Amino acid sequence: MKAINPGHFLLTCRLDNWVHLLEENHFHIARDRLPQALYISATALALAPAAAAESLIYRKRIRETKIEKDPIFILGHWRSGTTYLQNVLSRDEQFGWFDPVNTIGLPYSLLLGRLIQPPIEKGIRNGRPQDNVQYSLDLPMEETFGVLTISPYSIIHMIAFPENYKKYIEGAFVSDLPVEELRKWERSYDYAVRKLTYIKKGKQLILKSPDNTARIRELWGMYPDARFINIHRDPYKTVRSTIHMFRTEMDSLRLTEEPDNIDELIENTVIDIFERMYRELFELEGFFPKNRYVDIAYTDFCRAPVDTLRDIYRRLELSGFEAAAPRFQAYVDSQRGYQKNKFDISPRLVRKINAKLGFYMEHYGYEMREVEEE
Repeated sequence: MKAINPGHFLLTCRLDNWVHLLEENHFHIARDRLPQALYISATALALAPAAAAESLIYRKRIRETKIEKDPIFILGHWRSGTTYLQNVLSRDEQFGWFDPVNTIGLPYSLLLGRLIQPPIEKGIRNGRPQDNVQYSLDLPMEETFGVLTISPYSIIHMIAFPENYKKYIEGAFVSDLPVEELRKWERSYDYAVRKLTYIKKGKQLILKSPDNTARIRELWGMYPDARFINIHRDPYKTVRSTIHMFRTEMDSLRLTEEPDNIDELIENTVIDIFERMYRELFELEGFFPKNRYVDIAYTDFCRAPVDTLRDIYRRLELSGFEAAAPRFQAYVDSQRGYQKNKFDISPRLVRKINAKLGFYMEHYGYEMREVEEE
């Protein structure tokens, strides 16, 4: 039996959403993952009264919360540097962001925030399983980990239910959803954004989830004055690191059996999502007003993060850079000892990347690697 993971991302899932996920996966749970599924079920059941009470007390107030300034969305494929960018940018105190308590505990954080803070802090203490990035209560998380607690439309559910991976890819490319389901996703996402706006007392939000790069058109429609920062990185490093991330997380967090050809499926899925994300983004690029969209390179940001942020503020016409610059620098200095993972990449994977992502390399000026003989 696999040991129970107290940091499983579904542990704080709202009961109705958890039941929905079980139903659409035919209640099929791998035998060695049964303790984890039972633990999630017990927790969802125990927290259901709090989720219902919070909805009863606060739902109207949250729905009526006005978003005075539409969010700033950080875009980019997984493993492109989006976390580092958001962490630095979050040091500007004029912005709000999804902290761990209001992300993981989204369904009931207004009522139970103080109660759930200690176990959440303990659960995130070991950092992310796929790299050396550390979490803390004072750093942002991806809002997708909050939205997935109240909505079945999330690509992250693929990690728990890999047998149904095609279904959950629709949670990234929400344009593939039937209209009624798309509206449900929009309502869940907007509820999370309005709730955080309410909690952060109207601050403009910085939102970062890589899957947002797959639904820019929908987000722009929901928040027409939003600003977008896209960070791009060498696709060979990005793809190889993303494969490692999904493989590591699936080993730890899956609840069902894996398909027999899971490694090849992960490779192909990562590359196919990457390709579609950026083909769709490049179609939209020319339609953004000048002060609404900016591209930055991961290497430029790592080399000169504060100067890069200065340029972002200028191009997006954001105020407050000079006041925030010392805090940006202090965070950058605190990360000097961070060690990135390094991975070998096979000639077979290089071929796949060359075949699918040549357009991305041409757009950003990355050199296509020659394929070495295996």
